[in-house]
Amino acid sequence: MLTSLALACKTVQRNALNRSQQPQQLLQQQQVRFMATKKAGGSTNNGRDSAGRRLGIKVWPNTSCQAGAILVRQRGQTFRAGDNVGMGRDHTLFAKVAGRVHMTKMISNRNEKRNVVHIIPAETLGTANAVV
Repeated sequence: MLTSLALACKTVQRNALNRSQQPQQLLQQQQVRFMATKKAGGSTNNGRDSAGRRLGIKVWPNTSCQAGAILVRQRGQTFRAGDNVGMGRDHTLFAKVAGRVHMTKMISNRNEKRNVVHIIPAETLGTANAVV
């Protein structure tokens, strides 16, 4: 009886060892990853920008210009239209006559200095400074 009992215990132990080794053998054979080693990055809504609008003075003071030339591109009325200067609907200042650009500062009612752009016509400057 002891021999059969001892044999039964040995077979149970062998089966238990085989069962405990089975998961390890499966892992070695399949090599499955259960989770990522690095978290995935999210998307962003930033990363774009609009191009500059090319605003500013286009024809500087004491420079000759033709009629219709754009003098200043601006948003709002940073520069005011003076003599022989027109203002477009987007506040662009343009020359109404050919001549020389002249800029002055005007003091407004609220004691603020305003930049004013004038055109001195080519006829008053003489033929030497006339724009062709």
